[in-house]
Amino acid sequence: MRIRLKAILVVFLFASIFTTACSSTKETIQYEGDPQMKASIKIMYPGGKEPFMKEYGDLFAAKYPNIELNVINISWNQFTKTMEEEKPDVMTVGIGEYAELLEDNRLYDLNDVITNDAFDLEGIHPEIVSMLRQYGNGKLYGLPPTFINQALFYNKDLFDKYSVPYPTDGMTWGEVLDLAKRFPVEEGINGFFMRDFNSLQEVIAQAENLSVINTKDSKVTINTNEYKKVFEMILDAYDSKALVLPNTDAFEVYDPFITGTSAMTMDYYYYLNNQIYWAKAEKGDEFQLNWDLASAPAAESSRDVSSYYYFGDIFTVNADSANKQAAWELVKFVNSDQLAKQKSRTTSFAAPTRTQYLYNPDGKRVEAFYNQKLKLEHFKKDWTAVPDGFNSQMKGIINSEAKAVMVGAKTLDEAMGSMQERGQQFLDQKLKK
Repeated sequence: MRIRLKAILVVFLFASIFTTACSSTKETIQYEGDPQMKASIKIMYPGGKEPFMKEYGDLFAAKYPNIELNVINISWNQFTKTMEEEKPDVMTVGIGEYAELLEDNRLYDLNDVITNDAFDLEGIHPEIVSMLRQYGNGKLYGLPPTFINQALFYNKDLFDKYSVPYPTDGMTWGEVLDLAKRFPVEEGINGFFMRDFNSLQEVIAQAENLSVINTKDSKVTINTNEYKKVFEMILDAYDSKALVLPNTDAFEVYDPFITGTSAMTMDYYYYLNNQIYWAKAEKGDEFQLNWDLASAPAAESSRDVSSYYYFGDIFTVNADSANKQAAWELVKFVNSDQLAKQKSRTTSFAAPTRTQYLYNPDGKRVEAFYNQKLKLEHFKKDWTAVPDGFNSQMKGIINSEAKAVMVGAKTLDEAMGSMQERGQQFLDQKLKK
């Protein structure tokens, strides 16, 4: 599972966004091909053969026993070179690669077959379909079977015990942190848990459409009034002890929310698999966390919009493929209602884009992961202009400077000035190489 998680996160974190275009071809394929057709297709997939076969390949082979699957691991820093050398029939790409390939007319137009009534396109998250159509000038050239998004997790028993109203969809970050202050810290209960300072400032900044770097001018942009408001909000919650930032590892089991000492946290869909269901399997009947979900906090001006959607496994067909019908059968299969329903019986890292099939054995409000609109500006950022290593270095700088403020060694203004200076120095060094 962790290999799969890392593979998908690589796609999400490094997918780049470019302008859109569309490809055209006179060749046509049928919606439904012969299950006994004989073909050999090559697939580019993050992680290579093992995760692909586990996720999709074994099930596909059972339905199409005569289609041979040859899987190539994607090297994202050599994507174009690998595609030229291997000439795959199916490419699994992030939104950045999707935009690039459209611009170069490298993708086969699936619009006619993918919108066929039998495919039930309406069952797929409409916001994702709409965004992909925007990139394809109204047409579809591929679809992702899964996505991830963040939601607000809360402990219902703690809210009930202390007569605090449950969080609701469409709250702002200020409202959530104000809610967190209503829990009795003297009893060892805090209102909100996040792994570290940077993790929290990052999600708040995303909601407010802030960025620590202006890629056009190659300038760090963290020492601003907008960022100061974000930091002050976090520090105020921290000083009141409503917020805990224990600097835990992303894979650490039994964080403060899991143990029941934090009333709320926010994380991606995979928190269910990696934390809640994991702890439930480990502890059995001892695990008594009574939790539920609200949609992720948003900006005041766009309470129904999420800044946290990601999807990095868009299945597409190479416009130059000599096996388009067999390639389409694979794309259709991995995005099918049938497969989504079958996979809904167990937990997974990512949520199905056919959202009615989210794994939900406990009857929770899993719609919190998909009831918000996508924030298109987030997908249009040019992440490739950020040098390798900058984000991880900047995270360390922000955490260290924030810690200096929290222990009283620096004022916030001093710390933000240092974040700006240290971040710019590192950026300049990376750009010179």
